Amino acid sequence: MSLSPCCNACGASQGLTRCAACKVTLYCSRDHQVLDRANHAADCKAVKHARTIFEREEQKLRGEASDVLTPANPLETSVGHFWGILSTRKYMRARYALARAILDIKTFDAVKLAAEHVRDMLRLCRSDNLGVRDMLPAIYLRLGRDQDAYDIIKWFQTTKSSSDYDSGDLDLPYLDIVEADVFESPQYLCGKYPTLAALVCVALLKIRLLLDLVALMNAGCLAPRLPRELLDRVKSYIPETGPVRTNRGLISGTEYSNLIVTMSSQVDELYVAVAEANKHFWPALLDPGAHLTARPEIMPSCTKDEMQVNLQYCYDSWIETPRSIDFIKTMSAR
Repeated sequence: MSLSPCCNACGASQGLTRCAACKVTLYCSRDHQVLDRANHAADCKAVKHARTIFEREEQKLRGEASDVLTPANPLETSVGHFWGILSTRKYMRARYALARAILDIKTFDAVKLAAEHVRDMLRLCRSDNLGVRDMLPAIYLRLGRDQDAYDIIKWFQTTKSSSDYDSGDLDLPYLDIVEADVFESPQYLCGKYPTLAALVCVALLKIRLLLDLVALMNAGCLAPRLPRELLDRVKSYIPETGPVRTNRGLISGTEYSNLIVTMSSQVDELYVAVAEANKHFWPALLDPGAHLTARPEIMPSCTKDEMQVNLQYCYDSWIETPRSIDFIKTMSAR
């Protein structure tokens, strides 16, 4: 369901070497790197260019002289409230552009590196003025880090959205929600002013959980033919999502129908919530066309611009989850 390190030309997972230019594409041989050159060249060049700009901006910040408005070396002295320092904004925009360029390369290493950049941008700037928090959950889903994806959504939709939370107070807890209940009701996401990115990613997460539960239930047909211990071992290899795979009660269970009904109901609820938050999103997910290459400058709520930005953030996580888009096709046809 999630990405894994492999040759970009043939999918082999052994004897891999890294592209020296982009540093995030792997090949099993020189011949396969040459074979993939035409396909890889444009994205590789874009990443190399974006990295050059980012490294230049980083060097400027590290050499920044202190004055009335700017502390020296804000990368070390101003962690947490970056955006309040004007000289850091070119750096943050360059890092955002680098993360976007890296994500155009559909490899495990690219997605992993993009996650590291985005997470560090949140560390540097708690106020998250560029809105990179909307990127990270979908990236985590692509890496198979479903629990991390949910935890960061839960934190931003509860703690951060609280009226008394001050992003400028670095003594307050930050991104400290761990092991939140992924099976809980998504009602808290569906308020008056919902966040489209959060709704869409949690919808996909719930579908992934549902797929795992159905697979475990179907494995129950082996029960009459296998000893309980062996059946549990077989079932332990079935789940794709961490929250199900690490839940011993679910792996050894025999009754899944009630939880499957609950998850199905939650998926329905989230489908409706996304449609109400932005009527353009589900049709675009099913037929993305030029939306994946559009570059809207602003993204007011409920607009095509908002849809395009969020679709680009999450589309790969959907297509890398087998049968997830089929769920949406079925629901859209009702």
